[in-house]
Amino acid sequence: MNMEHIETLLEKKEFHCPVCGNRRYVTDHGHHEWTVHCSSAEARFWDFERGTMAQRMAMQHWDQSRLELFFTVEDVLRKLE
Repeated sequence: MNMEHIETLLEKKEFHCPVCGNRRYVTDHGHHEWTVHCSSAEARFWDFERGTMAQRMAMQHWDQSRLELFFTVEDVLRKLE
């Protein structure tokens, strides 16, 4: 499973953020697991002043947008063919 395949998968509407509808992007990956989060400015909690209501709301958005994708060995081998 390569990054290009994941990016293509994330283009599909069903993988967009459930909070705001923006695309998600890969924030962590390894072996057969990929984690994606919302790409919107509203979810970038690190851009807000610490401890503020705005930061808490952004962090909640970030957390709600999290999606973990798990791939079987067969999925990976099929992509390597």
